[in-house]
Amino acid sequence: MTLTWVALLEELRRADLLAAAPPRGPDPSGIGVDSRTIRAGMLYLALRGSQADGHRFVADAVRRGAAAVLVEAPQQSGVSEIIVRDSHAAAQVLGSAWYGHPGRALTLIGVTGTNGKTTTTGLIRHLFNESEAAGSIGTLGAFDGRGQDIPSTAGSLTTPGAVDLQATLASMRDRGVTHIAMEASSHSLDQRRLDGVTFAAGVFTNLTRDHLDYHGTMESYLCSKLRLSTLLGSRGIEIVNLDDEAWRVMPSRSPRLTFGLHPSADVRASDLVLDAAGSRFQLGGRFGSADVALPLLGDFNVANALAAAAVGLALGRSLEAVTQRLSLAPQVPGRMERISDTPCVVLRDYAHTPDALERALNSLRPLTGGRLIVVFGCGGDRDRGKRPLMGRIAGELSHLAIVTSDNPRTENPDAIIDDIEQGMEGTPHLRVPDRLAAIRTALNEGRAGDTILLAGKGHETYQIIGSEKIDFDEREIVHAEVKGER
Repeated sequence: MTLTWVALLEELRRADLLAAAPPRGPDPSGIGVDSRTIRAGMLYLALRGSQADGHRFVADAVRRGAAAVLVEAPQQSGVSEIIVRDSHAAAQVLGSAWYGHPGRALTLIGVTGTNGKTTTTGLIRHLFNESEAAGSIGTLGAFDGRGQDIPSTAGSLTTPGAVDLQATLASMRDRGVTHIAMEASSHSLDQRRLDGVTFAAGVFTNLTRDHLDYHGTMESYLCSKLRLSTLLGSRGIEIVNLDDEAWRVMPSRSPRLTFGLHPSADVRASDLVLDAAGSRFQLGGRFGSADVALPLLGDFNVANALAAAAVGLALGRSLEAVTQRLSLAPQVPGRMERISDTPCVVLRDYAHTPDALERALNSLRPLTGGRLIVVFGCGGDRDRGKRPLMGRIAGELSHLAIVTSDNPRTENPDAIIDDIEQGMEGTPHLRVPDRLAAIRTALNEGRAGDTILLAGKGHETYQIIGSEKIDFDEREIVHAEVKGER
């Protein structure tokens, strides 16, 4: 994990990124893109981002001990400066080289889409993990084949930055991992965090409204997702949801596999039966047919399983192995996760978009003998346009909707709820801004035969109020309430 000054310049020159640099300079002790993490002897990489420009923090990096800086224009920093044509591309090149090009030893699978990324990534990891040689990177963190967490400085990012990602890949490689399933968020694709890796397969789950506070339009959001195709290797394969019309604008590419319920999908499900234990269906298509018993709730998880199956089959797993592993699929934290059966069934799910909430409620309604109760809110400082849409969906598809706070961040929780309620005019519901009180209200309302869905937080164990993260684990809260410990 070292790179001399001469070798560093040679890597950049080979990639046609080097504009100017002194022929001799300090051999860096490390590299980093966040000035706050820079220590004595390190090389600071100044990246221009959509929210902030790393060049503004060059002086801070030097104060913290940077021996050299990589920039796109002279900074008069007082230390050795490497000037490059594209700092993002340079970070990818140097990150990979610094950690010994870990991607070359790994089979990488990227998963993008609005919903289903986390579950699909988990299922792909499960399909390839019979000998503990598959890892995953995404919203839940980075895990090796034994399920052990890989430490990261990426914070809450679904997809790590360029240098941190290469460090994570190297750690996986050193632990014996051969396959990695990775969530590719629209932010990471737009910000080119993944440009330094080559994927063997790219999965496109679905595309519905989300992140418009960042992308502005659905067209821009779609374009960011489609960038995953450009990161596939020469033999890389697209795995595309044929049931989602949004992907039909994709340029034709070979090879490509499709999945879905559509009768012409290459990997498809038929004879679908949904119940409280999960689903049963026949997996058919190009690779033959076999019966599958999937222990995950909801028809959307059938789509996630089909996506994972398509990846497995495309990369050489047998149909028998794929169906056997799907029957043993583990519960993904915070994804339609059953957390209590008393006094009624209580589930938590990450559904925080109109489409995800609609799918979750539609899946639970036929499985609920009594009332379907949903507790939900919308995140602050995010797309306001989806709030009344989610209010309408919750009001129409549940028997009782309890509107509360999600992660209000710097917004007034009551103002967020006001926006949500614009879609609930004429629909009876409860307004309980405090999320803990809202959960208690739902549990008090619940009776045998009812189902309570806690939507929006999923696996998260915190609530963001202002700029502060406060401990808030819905699993622990429900367990304590049921036991009468609160």
